[in-house]
Amino acid sequence: MKSGLTRALMVAVLPLAAVGQDGASWYDEPDRIVVTTSPTGNLLAEAMESVTVIDRTEIQSQPVTNLADLLDMVAGVDIRRRGAAGVQADVGIRGTAYEQTLMLVNGIPIKDPQTGHHDLNLPVPLEHVERIEVVRGPGGIAWGGNATGGLVNIITRQPDGSEYGVSLRAGSFSTREARIHAGTGGERSGHMLSASGLSSDGHLPVSRSDSDLRRAMYTGHARFEHGTLGWGLGAEEKAFGAWKFYTADFPDQREETASRLAYLSAQAGAGGWDMDARLFWRSHDDWFRTRVGETEFINEHETDVRGARIDGRRKLAGGVFAAGAGLTLERIDSSALDDHRRDESSIWFAHRHPLGARSSVEVGVNTIRFSDYGTELLPSVGFGYRLSSSWHAHLSSARTARVPSWTERFLVTGGNVGLAGLEPERSTLHEAGLRYAAGEHRVVAAMFERRTDRLIDWARAPGEVTWQAGNIDGHRSRGSEVEWQWRPDSMTSLESVRAGLTLLSSRVEEAGREFKYVTDYPRQALTTALALRPAEHWRVSLAARHQRRELQSSISISARLARHFGSLSWFVEAENLLDEEVIEAGFAPLPGRAWFAGVEWRGR
Repeated sequence: MKSGLTRALMVAVLPLAAVGQDGASWYDEPDRIVVTTSPTGNLLAEAMESVTVIDRTEIQSQPVTNLADLLDMVAGVDIRRRGAAGVQADVGIRGTAYEQTLMLVNGIPIKDPQTGHHDLNLPVPLEHVERIEVVRGPGGIAWGGNATGGLVNIITRQPDGSEYGVSLRAGSFSTREARIHAGTGGERSGHMLSASGLSSDGHLPVSRSDSDLRRAMYTGHARFEHGTLGWGLGAEEKAFGAWKFYTADFPDQREETASRLAYLSAQAGAGGWDMDARLFWRSHDDWFRTRVGETEFINEHETDVRGARIDGRRKLAGGVFAAGAGLTLERIDSSALDDHRRDESSIWFAHRHPLGARSSVEVGVNTIRFSDYGTELLPSVGFGYRLSSSWHAHLSSARTARVPSWTERFLVTGGNVGLAGLEPERSTLHEAGLRYAAGEHRVVAAMFERRTDRLIDWARAPGEVTWQAGNIDGHRSRGSEVEWQWRPDSMTSLESVRAGLTLLSSRVEEAGREFKYVTDYPRQALTTALALRPAEHWRVSLAARHQRRELQSSISISARLARHFGSLSWFVEAENLLDEEVIEAGFAPLPGRAWFAGVEWRGR
């Protein structure tokens, strides 16, 4: 473990030796970004919670081809993959599990009521992404019922002109991948279309980890005199070998999923209000087969989620007042979980008020009614203080609640038994943070504590095979994190550096039982990513992550070398350069060292 940590520290710390050169402020524009998940429209530089923004430049420069690998670079985010890149992954934040993280696409919630394992089944190729906002903590007052650990908002692109591109990639495990995109835009309207497909024979024997992934998305917008309309359509299909993905007792498994997404949004000003309304629909199909000897067991699930939200904000009494309401209708038709219906409605209010020239306070409350469980009242409060032109401090507290998924309530198969009588879990998070923004450097640091009553998890007694869902009392987690970003304008060879460190401890009062998720979190996680231009037409990018869990430590390093010839470029990529055997989730190891090569053509 020490040698692995040493190697990771070297990868992360060596770039820090160059810190200290001054230059123009590369982050002036991002500092003026409005955090779209903030109810009162806070600027990034004045956020009352820990927020990381990954912009388009960083997305293009890093050695990643899917959303999970990109999020893995962010401090506090825990990505747990099954199979090859892009096949299946869970996302947690600050020690929370996948059910406690909310995914958004342009502010549209992607919440699968069957299981959070499907929350990253998104029809959004990376070519379609403009930026990603990662909010660590309770996710803001507007989402307090669904974002215990935090939220990830994917914001799609709006081209300002004509553009197009094609990328072809192939390599280890007979992997073949193709990606295309095209867009057009002007002052009045814009459109973007992207698609990608990947096939692989897999890294395990007898093709039990093969994969076939396809996704496509179209988005558009139109601007009018008094407002803007936006719309989107997307689809994703996956078929893959799920050998040991969820159980080692019945390892021969296979899964096929299909998701569809459609939304319509409108933004307008009326009577001093800035209004934002959304209608959305998401469907998800899950076909899962388990083979035991000569016998096959097949589970099929179809979920449908429809909803509407309306948010508004206006200046009031020297501050900003915001309010909103939402309704979500969920259903499932399942061979294993039966058929169920439920709905969730919410009304929330928030007010941000200055306290002099340097400080401000924000208070809010979210009232959520769950049809199966009744009403939850979730308050929040935040305080921000600008220490200087470069430093901003904040304190915040918020209450969140989560209802169990249908898998947690009704599953009775494969060594897992749900509990129909599960109660909602309720968490309170406190955070104290600092943000530094000056010149070429940005730093975000925070200390936090989360306490949860009736935490939902799976447990079993030592020696037992079956996991039983239940509520656990007395959970508490504490931690600290720091994230540093540097984009030097005064150096030609180094483009950017991102490094993050997260330290976390968690405990439950109950003893004598094994838990599936609450005790399986990264005690230490160190991430780093850098992009270099060693010569005029060459680009090198590296990404590394070291983490220590209860039972194992791991380090993964990825790299990309690209040579540009105008609009055409070729590239070579490597994943898991140290060829370490790592199991992040489930029971099957991730692929070992893998090599890929490809060509890319972009034009305008």
